[in-house]
Amino acid sequence: MKLKLWQSTNTFQCQASNRGPTSSLSRPSNIEEVQKSSKRKSNSNGSKERTRKRRKGSSNTCHTRTLSGIRLSSAQDAEISTASSTETEGTMGQKSEKTDEQRKKSSKTINATKDLSHKTTTTTSSSDKPSPSSSVTIAPLVSKDDFVAKYTQNKLLGRGGFGSVYEGYRKDDNLPVAIKHIPQTHIKRTAMSLNGKHAMVPVEVALLLKVKPAAAETSAVVALLDWCDLPNELILVLERPVPCMDLVKFMVTRGYILQEHEAKVITKQLVDTLIEVHSKGVFHRDIKLDNILIETSSNVPRVWLIDFGSGTVLADGGYTTEEGTYDYFTPKGLQWRRYKAEPTTVWQLGLVLFAMLHGHLPFKHEREIVCEEPAISEGLSPECQNFLLSCLFKKPGARPSLETLKNHSWLMTL
Repeated sequence: MKLKLWQSTNTFQCQASNRGPTSSLSRPSNIEEVQKSSKRKSNSNGSKERTRKRRKGSSNTCHTRTLSGIRLSSAQDAEISTASSTETEGTMGQKSEKTDEQRKKSSKTINATKDLSHKTTTTTSSSDKPSPSSSVTIAPLVSKDDFVAKYTQNKLLGRGGFGSVYEGYRKDDNLPVAIKHIPQTHIKRTAMSLNGKHAMVPVEVALLLKVKPAAAETSAVVALLDWCDLPNELILVLERPVPCMDLVKFMVTRGYILQEHEAKVITKQLVDTLIEVHSKGVFHRDIKLDNILIETSSNVPRVWLIDFGSGTVLADGGYTTEEGTYDYFTPKGLQWRRYKAEPTTVWQLGLVLFAMLHGHLPFKHEREIVCEEPAISEGLSPECQNFLLSCLFKKPGARPSLETLKNHSWLMTL
């Protein structure tokens, strides 16, 4: 599902802010607000109405100007959608014109898929996206009976706009698993080789297979163990660390705001994990509190990254498809409907760190995202303030790379 932002040609132009990067907090911590904002997954239903309401409340410190000639075509959107009949987008978020005959051909033959990829992308190399030459190493379960015979499904863990997740166990060895059910109406697909045959594989499956570690490797990404592609739904069986909880609940157990040292421990692991994900050619695109699990089996919390449902293939060029969670969108994504992978990931990392240290996200609506500087607590160390502020620079080119953040003095003192 795509989030179509306002269709007018207006965007924000901001006046200079007098608030410095180390100003004290201007509003109380509110973890409930963080929870609500994290749930606002992007989708087309109701997005226009929500945007209109947000714009009504915008302050006069920002005014609008008319954009001319800003039309982004699907040829500029370097995404995994190039091999998917359900994801290809046209200019300004509209669907590109593709006949039923073309759709059928793209799912039947490798040549048609390559043709479509050549027409719809200019910035992604063939090695950046799952292609028909890629190999699926986990064959899907054939039927629902196969799934029931292999796994026990228990209580509901969570439900969102794109599916439900249940606690479960593998019957053979009682291994804890998470079982994710996604309606087929929400499934995007890409061409891959499946048991020697070309098939249209769910994108989330393809991405999870790309980030799956080799036998001798370890990873902080929750691994895909099994999948079952049924007529009405996709079932993903995923690794489930025990005991664990998402980062929102973990913050609640710590009194809503984490101590700087504990936030640093989590951030360092997050940076390493995101570098790993990008090195495998994957752009998660929805880094937020809810998608970070904290394993609590030891004194040092261990980070796990989940939910690649909004993800795509990493590309050097820009993206124009708005997917993810609204409150985690970047300023440029809101203004220009265009963004790049690494600056977006760094921005979202900064939002997560800010929330851990303050108990709420720094921005409430698009005017603040585009125009206002984050009110960073003066009680934090100068190194921490510097790290946080650098992640939340409005201009994407001013934000550091993940590798630069890994070597930042704040993390190096851990």
